[in-house]
Amino acid sequence: MTIEETIRIALEAHDGQKDLEGNPAILHVLAVGLMGETELEQKVGFLHDVVEDSDISIKDLRVRGVEEEVLEAVDLLTHKEGITYEEYVRDIFRSGNKAAIQVKINDLHQNGQRMEKTLWSIVNAEKLDTKRLDMYAEIDRRHTWALHFFDSNRGPFPAAC
Repeated sequence: MTIEETIRIALEAHDGQKDLEGNPAILHVLAVGLMGETELEQKVGFLHDVVEDSDISIKDLRVRGVEEEVLEAVDLLTHKEGITYEEYVRDIFRSGNKAAIQVKINDLHQNGQRMEKTLWSIVNAEKLDTKRLDMYAEIDRRHTWALHFFDSNRGPFPAAC
């Protein structure tokens, strides 16, 4: 499967979806895919939210011709119901799947960039929305924890991972 085909699947899966700020969700997915240093990381990046955020399943992706190594990484990056965020991150790391680990790190960095802009807009608004600020602060806390977890456990992986 080509990179263009994975982008088409992502466009279909995220059509009409918005992020918490009302921006098209596909922008995040495209940014994460573009951060990939290898073709595998790019494909996984473009597809990383497809199963979690749409009706498209791993089986559907397989039928469409997505390679098994891409499917394995996408499956690891799909946060399953009943699993805590911390366990989800640890499972990605424990898998040793370098593409999934790198795409999750890219995802966290891209989310962090978006989060910084959002937090500044909330703080600088005429009327402080404390409920919204608390929600974003909690998301930021989890993402910061995950980045720290990956950074502090990088030992067995090469710098490129």
